[in-house]
Amino acid sequence: MGIPLKLSGVAASEGVAVGPAYVYAPRGPRPAGNVPEGAVEEEISRFRRAVEAVRERLSETAARLREAGSGEEAAIFEAHAEIAGDPELAAEVERRVREGREGAGAAVLAVGEEYARSFAAMDDEYMAARADDVRDVAAQIATELVGGPSSGIEGLDRPSVILARNLLPSDTARLPREKVLGFVTAEGSRTSHVAIMARSLGIPAVVGVGEELEKAFGASVVALDGGEGYAVADPDPGTLELFERRRRRSDAEAALLKEYRHIEGRTRDGRRIEVSANLGSPEEAEEALSWGAEGVGLFRTEFLFMERDELPSEEEQYAAYRRVVEVFGERPVIVRTLDVGGDKDLPGIDRPAEENPFLGWRGIRMSLDLPDLFRTQLRAVLRAAAHGNLKVMFPMVTGVEEVRAAREHLEECRRELEEEGTPCGPLEAGVMIETPAAAILAGELAREVSFFSIGTNDLIQYTLAADRGNERLRRLYRADHPAVLELIRHTCEAAREAGIWVGACGEAAGDPGMIPYLVRLGVTELSMSPPSIPRAKKILSEL
Repeated sequence: MGIPLKLSGVAASEGVAVGPAYVYAPRGPRPAGNVPEGAVEEEISRFRRAVEAVRERLSETAARLREAGSGEEAAIFEAHAEIAGDPELAAEVERRVREGREGAGAAVLAVGEEYARSFAAMDDEYMAARADDVRDVAAQIATELVGGPSSGIEGLDRPSVILARNLLPSDTARLPREKVLGFVTAEGSRTSHVAIMARSLGIPAVVGVGEELEKAFGASVVALDGGEGYAVADPDPGTLELFERRRRRSDAEAALLKEYRHIEGRTRDGRRIEVSANLGSPEEAEEALSWGAEGVGLFRTEFLFMERDELPSEEEQYAAYRRVVEVFGERPVIVRTLDVGGDKDLPGIDRPAEENPFLGWRGIRMSLDLPDLFRTQLRAVLRAAAHGNLKVMFPMVTGVEEVRAAREHLEECRRELEEEGTPCGPLEAGVMIETPAAAILAGELAREVSFFSIGTNDLIQYTLAADRGNERLRRLYRADHPAVLELIRHTCEAAREAGIWVGACGEAAGDPGMIPYLVRLGVTELSMSPPSIPRAKKILSEL
């Protein structure tokens, strides 16, 4: 046993594990180079067959997981099957093969990387984490083309803690689960799919530990605490004893938390606090309910607009929103209108380059400048509202004029639908409080809307001038910073005076340490990643 090495990272999935280290270092596919001129069409045919094989395999995996009751995992593979069958990705690969006589394997990896980088640059952490999905699917297609094995991860022969630079969904799908004690990865965030799948499977995980992980590759034993966000390679006897005590306590707590899934969110003295889920696609709705979600506090709509040749139609959007509303029945579902930063192209929309797209043309600013785009989405939301308890909220608001203009569009869309004889439902409108300007002007904004939803992720970084993706600034990026708490307090006070409610839908809403602050300040709805819901309800019951 070597010298103990502490690896600090992101607390991705709660739980404690101790076991032998298993280093997973996959070798990616090595596609052949250019193809002869006369073989181009055959290369394209090979590519199409590979795409179909991968798409079918992903769909079968999704069906198997859904049948086994693993809805959240199934949704990941369903999304991957859609990526594999994306006609725009296929067209770009085939163009590269025809015009540059590039091998299909190399072409699909290159196109996949271009797509992945566009996702990775997005300010929304959930959408940025989708970069790994695209890379994963592209690598599977390339591997199918070269006919090589996908990885050696199936060789895990005893219960172990896996150390890896990164783990993709296709990797985790092949893992012999009874032999996986925990994950420690160099890359990743709480919203990356390795984190989502670890939480879904109940496997402790620490991600984002960085280059230090390589120093642990020679370790015999690894102990990790997924709740605290750190691991120890080659722990000494005292550390092992400490982790063993934590493991027993963690196992007992996990069993206890199951009892909190479907209770109502209330404080010990009876104050009602709704505990809702953040969703990124309709496929996640049923899984959220299984974790005890009492509604949807944030339904991101960006998934409808990503990587396609044309903007989504009103019918396509209506079907997606209606699907979530019908799953949740009488429970509230809050749809956030489109919030794509200036770093990301939308089909048919001319977007000038911006030096700082995250402070640029995004959210309500873009929607008001593109009324056709905005009104198509509002019409779809109004129609879906006829099927359940739907609400809408506008992101990136900085002033009253924006809210009034947005509401005017909303009412005009309602009148249009009524004149057409198209059913639409009642629809409360709210705003996200994610800029210091919105928090400072909360008193004025509260007179214009039915609710506030505090987007803590952006509010923190804009208030503290600290990019939440910058590792060097992690110590500055704090939800409990006095300036952030003061803006939240002011927002809640303004809402109370106006008689409207306040929710929170950023990472802080599911943070055990922040929940007491938010409730004390006046937040009455907390929206979070579904697996965080039982713990949040337990914390509320003790306040």
